[in-house]
Amino acid sequence: MKAFTTILALLLLLSGCSNDSAFEGISDDSGRKAVIEEAAIALDDLDYTSAINLLTEIYTTTSPDPRVSRLLSSAYMGKAGVDFVNLIFFAGLEERENFDMVAEILDLYPAPELEDDDTSKCDAESRTVLVFVDEYDRNYDLYKDALFIDGYCAGELIENLESAQYILDILIRANRHSDDDEIQLGVASAAHFILFTGNRVADAMNYTLTQDPENWDPGMIPVPINKTAYQYYINYSSGILYRWSSVDESDFGPYDPQSLNPYQEDLINVLNAIRAFDRAAPEQNDVRDTLEDFLAFALMMPTTGIDENTIVSIMTTSGVYDLVNSFSAE
Repeated sequence: MKAFTTILALLLLLSGCSNDSAFEGISDDSGRKAVIEEAAIALDDLDYTSAINLLTEIYTTTSPDPRVSRLLSSAYMGKAGVDFVNLIFFAGLEERENFDMVAEILDLYPAPELEDDDTSKCDAESRTVLVFVDEYDRNYDLYKDALFIDGYCAGELIENLESAQYILDILIRANRHSDDDEIQLGVASAAHFILFTGNRVADAMNYTLTQDPENWDPGMIPVPINKTAYQYYINYSSGILYRWSSVDESDFGPYDPQSLNPYQEDLINVLNAIRAFDRAAPEQNDVRDTLEDFLAFALMMPTTGIDENTIVSIMTTSGVYDLVNSFSAE
């Protein structure tokens, strides 16, 4: 059995039911406990907004409560569509596409089709945000598995992930965390890496930004989140609305060279999640291996020899461009 106990603990944690160190640091105030219990129930019912509203009232960054932090970060991850159960299922597949890990674990739904002059019918609150290649497209059979997020809703999903990352980062910096918290941060960061990178690509392809910045219509281009979606854009996006040739290295920056950029931060968090798995469950583990394979794919290198310095040296703005552009060769 491959670290079943650890996986079960993670499942309970991410559903708001974990009780390992669950009430560490919580006062005896019955009102506070009632809020936490109500939030946990809301989270279990997938009512992420109610859970966030409840927990925000008692959350503090100065002395982060582990239980509150875990529930609140889980609620934000849920609002972004991250489903840990899907990750466990995906990790158990004999054949899997490493880059597509995030696309496979997201719990998102198709947005209603556009009508008349509607610019978007996606709804980030209900996670109805997915967009597909039109079945009347002559290339539909090749790219029917291409997966995009409506650009008008992608920003809100990214913000939810960043809120979850912030809460977990505060908990870790306060040294009140467990290995599970680092794993949770790693999963959130892998999702953020894919959505954030795809959003940069969509913006770069948006002709209203490249040709008429004053009338930029952000969100006009769907955000690619799996390999097939990138390949569709690379091979068939040469029309008036968007062109892959518009994407270049500068679209993934600029950032202060004296500090980590978002891509580096995300992948270092994934690396730390792998290390947390090694501490918690040194035996072979499918989820841990899936995260490692994802990290290696993003860095375009073998799984061995990856450390923080490797990530920083590769994940520059040019490194991110090399990654997304590499799909053109497949």
